[in-house]
Amino acid sequence: MKLKPIKVSVLNQYIKKYLMSNSILNNLRVEGEITNLRLSKTGYTYFSLCDEVSCINCVAFFADNISKNGDKIIVEGELSVYEAKGSYQLVVKNIERVGLGKILVDLEALKDRLKAEGMFDKHREIPLYPSKIGIITSKSGAAIRDILKTFENVKADFEVIIYNTLVQGEKAKESIIDGIKFFNNQEISVILISRGGGSFEDLNVFNDIQVAEEVYKSIVPVVTGIGHETDRTLTDYVADIYCHTPTAAAERIISGYKDIEERLNSYVYTLKQNTYKLLSLKQAELKSIKYILKSHLPVEKIFILINKTENYRNIIKSKTEKELKEFAHQLELLNEKLNSNNYNKQLEKGFALVSDKNGNIVKNKDNVRIKDIVDIRFKDFKIKAETINIEEVK
Repeated sequence: MKLKPIKVSVLNQYIKKYLMSNSILNNLRVEGEITNLRLSKTGYTYFSLCDEVSCINCVAFFADNISKNGDKIIVEGELSVYEAKGSYQLVVKNIERVGLGKILVDLEALKDRLKAEGMFDKHREIPLYPSKIGIITSKSGAAIRDILKTFENVKADFEVIIYNTLVQGEKAKESIIDGIKFFNNQEISVILISRGGGSFEDLNVFNDIQVAEEVYKSIVPVVTGIGHETDRTLTDYVADIYCHTPTAAAERIISGYKDIEERLNSYVYTLKQNTYKLLSLKQAELKSIKYILKSHLPVEKIFILINKTENYRNIIKSKTEKELKEFAHQLELLNEKLNSNNYNKQLEKGFALVSDKNGNIVKNKDNVRIKDIVDIRFKDFKIKAETINIEEVK
């Protein structure tokens, strides 16, 4: 027989009532270290209480302005259930301060040792214009979206390679180390190690000594953008460049490209402004020159000269036509004279043309002698004759 199902809210309410009915869980004293301390706008204090292997969420319905992350404390309170999420938490009523917690003490000691060994002093400059950028982060995290969005805002030709890693949990350390090794075997300009914000436990993998040592050994310059502005891990200290957030790290890597783009935009703006100024100046000068010309140019005289020129042109044209007509008439008269003196016309009338043996026309008796041979030309024929007698005609 199947049991009748119940709602999740009913189950959480039942668990909460069960816990609250337990006298031991209603009167607890728990020792641990504070992590992820934060104050809400309502004045409540939220934090995690941790030891070397485990943590529990805590809420104090008052403002704790004294405690800080890493403090070792003893809290008094009761165990309860946050029904909305089905998670249990310790409702803190009182806090006793013991001292600095072991987790933070160990971390500070490790930080001091690495600093003494010079591992915090390796600050190499990254290429001003990186051609290939390697990113070690989770492809499903918020950090990669912010990074790629920042890269997309720059008009530059560079390649981005993403090494998908775990960024929290037991296997995250090996995953991050493998990513660093992978990019050190590639032709990479710079490595970016990044993840979004989280609790102290979420970011604690970046405090691991092996991860820090691998970053320090990297041949390729390393930039970190891990968590929020208040978070700083051992990995940040040993990196070549540390940035507060993933977006800030992305901005730092492409700052050279952005500088070029800003300078080009500045040059374009300056060029446009200077061009507009020059055009405005020349336009003003042109208007001034047009005004001066309009004021001093002898327009009326020019029109008068144009009219005179037109009149002269008409006069010249008229006289030329008249002279040409007179020349044509004279040519006609001359043509008539030529026609009247044309010997071919006289030959048609029956006259003859007499010339000596040399072709000279015989005009008087002195041009010919007795027994001279002469040519007598008629219209359609000619004859040769010998002079027998010469008589003068009266």
